[in-house]
Amino acid sequence: MKLIFREEVKETGGRVAWLKSKGSKQILVLNWYPKKYKHGGKTGLDFLAFEVRDAIDEYEKLSRDHRGAIAPFREGNKMLAYIKDPSGNWIELGSKVRRNRVKDKRVAVCA
Repeated sequence: MKLIFREEVKETGGRVAWLKSKGSKQILVLNWYPKKYKHGGKTGLDFLAFEVRDAIDEYEKLSRDHRGAIAPFREGNKMLAYIKDPSGNWIELGSKVRRNRVKDKRVAVCA
């Protein structure tokens, strides 16, 4: 795999690296956290992320049956939402911002 991005995460004091295999569209994101930072669910997994066609629609479908959901919010050119699986692990739903959803009142805007 080839390293395509790496940075320190000021909110957690950890580090993140993005890796990609030649010929693949998938990206593996590895996170490292210092011992003082509590993360993940019962399994110690931080989160799984999936790119979906419309994060708002998927959130509305899935959040009815999942506790601990975080409503959709805009971060740059991405729309993100989170739900928790039965073990307490975060599942990220991400999509590109759709023009007709930019001013959607159900969406928070992050810097």
